Amino acid sequence: MGEALELLATVPPAPGARLVDVGSGAGIPGLPIAVVRPDLEVILCDSDRGRTEFLAHVVDLIGLRGVGVAWVRAEDLGRTEGAREAFDAAVSRATAPPPALCELCLPLLRVGGTMAALVSDAPAASAACAHAATVCGGGTPAAPAPGVLAVVKERPTPERYPRRPGIPARRPLL
Repeated sequence: MGEALELLATVPPAPGARLVDVGSGAGIPGLPIAVVRPDLEVILCDSDRGRTEFLAHVVDLIGLRGVGVAWVRAEDLGRTEGAREAFDAAVSRATAPPPALCELCLPLLRVGGTMAALVSDAPAASAACAHAATVCGGGTPAAPAPGVLAVVKERPTPERYPRRPGIPARRPLL
């Protein structure tokens, strides 16, 4: 939970922002963010049905309002009307290598939105995903903290991104 709060402190979304946790898994960082920032609308997105059922149970058990759970691949969500370029922030932890993560998250962000990811080496991650960020509409990747990668979306993502499910991880934009 501490790393989720570090992410939140490093790249804080504006009050009332829409946030998507891509590859939510067990709910980190999305659930802790939703708990400490109940003003946010949070969508926990994961491609595994069992994980999303678990997340829905936890959200219901805790009584979190403004939190939704989506059983969908990020590539498909990025092509869904109402989700594409509709979020103010996209967060993630250990979902994919940095170039693939840019392709999964940036299509979900509105222009001016921020992708923030927990990574092991933020300076190396920012260098690794510079091309992918640019291609998908993002600015220059930054490392605002040792374990946080951040990319601000500067322009709309071209329609061809994200590519089909599985392609961003198999053939990253390098």
